[in-house]
Amino acid sequence: MGDMTGTAPRSTFVVPARYVDGYETARARDPDMAERYIRHTTVGDPLADQAVEQLARVVAPEHVHRVIASTVDRYDDPPKDTPEALRELIRSAAFVPDWFDPEIAMKATRAFLRNSDMVLGGLVGGAIVEGFSTLISKSFRIRGRITLNGVRRLKQNTLQLTEQFMPGGLEPGGDAWKLSLRIRLVHAQARMLIRQSDEWDAPEVGMPLSMAHMLLGAAAFSGRLMQHVRRLGGDFSREEREAYVHVWRYTGLVMGIPESIMFRDQASAIRTFQVAAMCEPPPDDDAIIMANSIVNSAPLLLGFKEIKERRKMAAFIYQVSRELIGNDLADSFRFPKSRFVRQLPLLFLRNKAGMVAVKASPRLLAYRSTARFNALLDASDLGELEHSYALPTTLHDEDSRDW
Repeated sequence: MGDMTGTAPRSTFVVPARYVDGYETARARDPDMAERYIRHTTVGDPLADQAVEQLARVVAPEHVHRVIASTVDRYDDPPKDTPEALRELIRSAAFVPDWFDPEIAMKATRAFLRNSDMVLGGLVGGAIVEGFSTLISKSFRIRGRITLNGVRRLKQNTLQLTEQFMPGGLEPGGDAWKLSLRIRLVHAQARMLIRQSDEWDAPEVGMPLSMAHMLLGAAAFSGRLMQHVRRLGGDFSREEREAYVHVWRYTGLVMGIPESIMFRDQASAIRTFQVAAMCEPPPDDDAIIMANSIVNSAPLLLGFKEIKERRKMAAFIYQVSRELIGNDLADSFRFPKSRFVRQLPLLFLRNKAGMVAVKASPRLLAYRSTARFNALLDASDLGELEHSYALPTTLHDEDSRDW
């Protein structure tokens, strides 16, 4: 249970058993942030959770896509027969806070397009892998289809990343806004299915796909990712890094993270990631499975189909990932041991040299940015599933309707 510190009484709260040791460690670093994080390990997404629960009661699975799509497409005037909980979710997600500045977002867009390959590299080799070091890995492992869903998960993360940095993408009705809502609803549906099963021990590990994990993910994909991009040779200026986090701060709100716990700039995003990671228990078998599935899925995302090519690329990604996340975490994941030649300094020099070359030629810069963007679009192609609002129907994905 939470306790009392100092002279002022503090309300008690439940600390899931697996978090007890990490919470004590994190409190020494930042007691307030550690408490906020742990409190949210037992919290889901009330609006989205209510929406999927009502959908399950009143809408047949084969009609879920139509109902959600019609509501999202007409977010400002949803159909009269829209379930009330879904209507409330969409209404809430359409709120744009006063602090969000499209001009700042445009600075992030320009920097993202200029550095998109390094952002993708930092995402796959660093931020996503680090995210799966947490207990969120248990939710994804339980749902199954590890390799197939690993590729799909990478495509979806890449697509969200791409769409949210397109002009207008995050505005209500924009493609990134719609995709963020879809991900939010899928998380809520998975949370409902997992909680209904006997495979989840809430007193031990808290809420599946908890709001704490949503916060850690947003911090990992923003402030922490900018650290990885810098090590890969990215040329985001300080102002552009802050702009990148500015966009993710808004994305987090659309994804349901309460503004009261959301980071505000890169420094607070990095601190949030660090303290949250300290709260988490050491990686277990689920984390090992999920982290390795991401690395082994990445070559498929990048278009490598021959087994020999895929293995070679996976070995390279393992090495880069180890250098980004550090030997301790890489060893916890049972990643292959480090090669003699480190890859990160070579990537840094190659990417920096490339930046110098293209800056000398505006035409070459435009061509390179376009080529990188097209490569991102190829990597994030979900086909027909890109525009689907269908939701999983069973705990284990192999038994579910297509979604």
